[in-house]
Amino acid sequence: MRVIVFGATGKTGRHVVDAALTAGHQVVAFGRSVDRLDISHEALELHKGDVFDQQAVSSAVAGCDAVIVCLGSTGLRDKTTLASGTQVIVDAMADATGDRLVVLSAVAVGESWRQTPWSSKLLFRTLLRNVLADHERQEVIVKSSPLTWTIVRAAVLKDEPATGSIIASNDRRTTKINRADVASYLVDQLTDNAHERRAISISA
Repeated sequence: MRVIVFGATGKTGRHVVDAALTAGHQVVAFGRSVDRLDISHEALELHKGDVFDQQAVSSAVAGCDAVIVCLGSTGLRDKTTLASGTQVIVDAMADATGDRLVVLSAVAVGESWRQTPWSSKLLFRTLLRNVLADHERQEVIVKSSPLTWTIVRAAVLKDEPATGSIIASNDRRTTKINRADVASYLVDQLTDNAHERRAISISA
């Protein structure tokens, strides 16, 4: 499968590229600083561009079978990157070869608020309120699209080695999860239809 990863140079995106290559996919890594990605692989193609540039995104998506979106906010004041960037990607996919879309979101969005630890709720109500609102808009865009989408809401992210321990549930309280495990789960969704057109929360 030919897969394009948006947000490929981010903390989680870097792991997604690795996981997709390990799974045997042809991978296109997209980003403004993608030329600094420290990965060398015969199945990896680097596509430098801005996610807000419709022409650049459409060109990169052409010929891809699936898209993984793991965009990150530029800072605590950023209110638009996640939703606006995802809208450009969704629009580009209208004329693309494949319609499989997997999007990284966060536990706390929508009905997953009830799964969120009190400490995270406090952060999302204060410091991370713009990030939460942007994720909410991002999910609306994805759910309104005609694509075959899956939204993966990750618990609090940790920068530790993968454990292979992932609990996917929209009922259980969440704790934390390693970025590498999130990446593997995102890649697994490319060929798993269990959560098509629905959002699923994941935690360790």
